[in-house]
Amino acid sequence: MTPKFYKTKKVLIVDDCDPVRASIKGMLQKIGFEHISSVTDANAAIANCTEVQYDFILSDFNLGEGKDGYQLFEALKHLHLLKAGCCFIIISAESQRQLVHGVVELQPDSYLLKPFSFIQLEKRLMRAFQIKHALGRVYHEIHQELFVEAANSCDVIIKSDADFAIYALRLKGELLIQIEHFQAAEQLYLQILSRREYAWAKLGLAISRFCQQRWLEAEFELRELSKLDETRVEALDWLARLFIKRQLLKDGYDTLAEVTKLSPKNYQRQKALANLAVLNGLKEDAVKIYARLQQAARYSIYDTPENFLNYARAILDHAKDVNLLELNRLMKKIDEILGNIGKRFSLESYVHEEMVVRSRMSILRGNIDEAREFLVKSDTAEAGRTLSSEACLDKAKAFFEAGNLSRSDEYMAQLEDLAVQDDLLANTLNVLIQYEHKAHDNLREEIKTLNNDGLDAYQNGYYGRALEFFNKAFDYMPYNPSLALNLLQTISKIGGVNKDTARLARRCVVILEQSELNESNKKRFTAVMKELNTLLQLA
Repeated sequence: MTPKFYKTKKVLIVDDCDPVRASIKGMLQKIGFEHISSVTDANAAIANCTEVQYDFILSDFNLGEGKDGYQLFEALKHLHLLKAGCCFIIISAESQRQLVHGVVELQPDSYLLKPFSFIQLEKRLMRAFQIKHALGRVYHEIHQELFVEAANSCDVIIKSDADFAIYALRLKGELLIQIEHFQAAEQLYLQILSRREYAWAKLGLAISRFCQQRWLEAEFELRELSKLDETRVEALDWLARLFIKRQLLKDGYDTLAEVTKLSPKNYQRQKALANLAVLNGLKEDAVKIYARLQQAARYSIYDTPENFLNYARAILDHAKDVNLLELNRLMKKIDEILGNIGKRFSLESYVHEEMVVRSRMSILRGNIDEAREFLVKSDTAEAGRTLSSEACLDKAKAFFEAGNLSRSDEYMAQLEDLAVQDDLLANTLNVLIQYEHKAHDNLREEIKTLNNDGLDAYQNGYYGRALEFFNKAFDYMPYNPSLALNLLQTISKIGGVNKDTARLARRCVVILEQSELNESNKKRFTAVMKELNTLLQLA
């Protein structure tokens, strides 16, 4: 490149070490750059990029406290602060695992391993620029999500520019998958592999066959690619997705658990693992994963109140199966989590979801009146907001646990439209929603059957048998006023009250006193209490 080229280009250095920044700046000056800026952290880099459009950004991977270099790149892309021709280069003292597939989605233009000379730096910068420049039209069309046009532009480069044809071929393969031309992608990868065995092409071939639901071929190829360092992480990622598609949820969980150990900072993957833990009934594992998720999301574009709330929700689901001492400990932990959200985020952004969590906490503590008050507050704060799938499911659970079947069904129905993408996280979310729907419907049907059987037994005078049916249904929904009233009416007909039935009757009375009853049920409740009062006093 000519000296004039370097003089016109703007460079940003991001490194938390003063001597390193000075050293890189000296190299850049030696190469011929004049417009050089430097900052110590990711936040300062983002602020700079709002003011200046850089041609090159050189960022150290480890930037101390705060965002790392990859999270900076992710944030700049998310905020649309990188111009189409900008080359983003990660610098690291350790070799970073690169994506061999996924250029279309999110991948830096190059990696540079420390230590390096100004000659190595210049070569890396120029190669990154040349690729970006040669494929400039393609990247511009990808940026505008014109994927068909981008694939066609790749063909122009493949035919006319031998030096950059391989890069265009790689991009075209991913674009064909993006636009769901899976057979064409497969044929392209086979042609590339007939000339040279590129790792990214092998992975692309496996993915194209996965997308055609050729499970056995794809599984074999992904297993082989998972044995190679270069493709291990991504191959395991896709292998997990394959298991999920085939409903092999335990295999999916084990595979994804393995890949999250190799790449612990990937937020989407950790969240997918948490969903799979729930699907496999691993409630304690889900709690641990959501605890890690808070760390994985910190400083990233995924740092939201939802991470804290999901952690609390996982603990709530686990808390149903523990003893009283452990329950008290878990309730304190949830209080601590909810308290920590307020230190990071505005109350308005999550209060409607926090009220639901607090409602479920109150239910576990046996305070149904307080639980229902929290749900009323949640409804008020939710007005006009769109709930996430996790928040929607949590509210369905809260209403179910509070005995309100119709409101629970309402939120379960909303879940259908919340997972529409086809990536790893969405795949697990879709399966989780299906699982929760099935569990909800089965439980609802079981309660309905037990209640109907109880009504039949009651009408035929088999009060002891009716009590058994109603009691089983009540175990599933211990705060449902209709079941409580059926139980209470049955106890009044038994002909005598022992300590156990008296305790159950008093519990039903408390629930009914805390519930809004229609006129018919109010009259039933009053009539039943006239019959029961004397018996309960004697018990």
